Amino acid sequence: MSGGSILIQYLRISVEDLDNNGVDKDESNSIANQRELLRGYVEDNPELGGYQVMELCDDGYSGTNMERPGMEKLLDMAKKGLAGCIIVKDFSRFGRDYLTVSDYVDQIFPFMGIRFISINDNYDSAKCNGATSGVEIAFRNVIYGYYSQDLSIKVRSGKRTKAQSGKFMSPFAPIGYQKSSENRNQLVVEPEGAAIVRRIFQMAGEGMSVMQILRALNRERIPTPSQLKNKHGEFHKWWVGVGDNKVWDGRIVVSILRDERYLGKNVYGKYYRPVVGNYRTKRNSREEWVIVEDCHEAILSREEFTAAQKILREQEGQSSGSRITYLFSGKIRCAHCQYALHRMKSPTPRYYCITKRRAEDFQCMKGHLKESELAETVFAAVKAYIGVLLDRRELKKKTEDSGRIPALRKQLTSLQGCVKECQERKAKLYEQLADEEISREVFKSRQAALSHRQEEAQADQERLEEELAKLEHIVSSGRMEKQTLENYLGMEELTREMVETFIDCIYVYDDKSIHIQWRFGCGIKE
Repeated sequence: MSGGSILIQYLRISVEDLDNNGVDKDESNSIANQRELLRGYVEDNPELGGYQVMELCDDGYSGTNMERPGMEKLLDMAKKGLAGCIIVKDFSRFGRDYLTVSDYVDQIFPFMGIRFISINDNYDSAKCNGATSGVEIAFRNVIYGYYSQDLSIKVRSGKRTKAQSGKFMSPFAPIGYQKSSENRNQLVVEPEGAAIVRRIFQMAGEGMSVMQILRALNRERIPTPSQLKNKHGEFHKWWVGVGDNKVWDGRIVVSILRDERYLGKNVYGKYYRPVVGNYRTKRNSREEWVIVEDCHEAILSREEFTAAQKILREQEGQSSGSRITYLFSGKIRCAHCQYALHRMKSPTPRYYCITKRRAEDFQCMKGHLKESELAETVFAAVKAYIGVLLDRRELKKKTEDSGRIPALRKQLTSLQGCVKECQERKAKLYEQLADEEISREVFKSRQAALSHRQEEAQADQERLEEELAKLEHIVSSGRMEKQTLENYLGMEELTREMVETFIDCIYVYDDKSIHIQWRFGCGIKE
């Protein structure tokens, strides 16, 4: 297989490659320096002049996994046969998982006819004469993997130490502040945002509820925190596309009212990332937080902040207590904004969309929908759904098919073991090659065989997992005995048990028509 006509210059830098001031810890790792190095290499090697040069960059992404926009684009182009050559500064820019990197460099890219160049590792696949990337590079990739784990711990520890000294270590300043241009670890007041914060606390101090506050903000078209940051040029990948239809909601208002940083405090460590390379976070207990007084200019007085907390506690107290589960609790949403509909108890139980109250120009359901009318419509739909289930003559066959499930699970366990064994044996091969127990030719042959076996096992695993999911879905609907369905069919009114049994979600449109998403995927619409 021959490669394409495009030369891809791939650049990557992660937050781990930055020091705690947000500055490149190693200047040579910066995007600008990587770009200059790669361009210079291409210019100095005339044989690369025939390619069309393209740059792909992942700024702020970890190398411990391949889930990066630039990398995904690179691999997609490789699969489509567009890429003819890939150049990186070193192997760690491509990735820090040595097994994955070695597979791409030694097996996948050569098969696709793609030339791979790692400048600082002095590696060029076109000059290897069919040899693998070598022991030195393999073990260097092992070091990169361990380095990511160790570096993550050190970075966390270093940031916490600096936070304890009063330095601002969070990636983004809260609304009302911005990072100082002279010291990125120091917050300074941002006037427009500070005025919004003071307005919110003023309204809270006057006794306005969170709902009343956000209505006022939306009515006056006050920009949200993300809109304000975009306006001031603080673009981030998560804020791309923030438009005029973004509205204030209770979560944003409450988070501002509870933020102690407006008193001049430095608060750090509310959340942590338990897995290196995974962007999901978990919340720390307050005892784990770092809180330092008088670190920057306060926007509020302690009296203003305390008054707002009192109002919040009073409002929370009014809504506290044991939560009652109503007929459609957790099952009904607005089809336009996707938020859950709220229930009003008096004068008669009814549902309304709270987004319409937050921002009147949203095309959400207008007015209210009576619970009794909704119950009648849904009850008729549920009875029709039960009728469909009873008419399925293959119910008995579905139940009999459940004997196939244990066999599939057993096969999946075997395939998972096979994949794991291949991964372990491939890792062992590097050790054998390093200890000179096997030759490079044997290493290459065995690794190719293991990779082929692993790919086949993974393909079979995906196929069986899909088959198992479909079968379990069929059996789950078939296991509901005919007598139970007939008992539901004989009921005179809709019950909470019926809603929980049959309905995943009810979506209400602006004209008050509904769409029911069934738990068993029958697909009946009302």
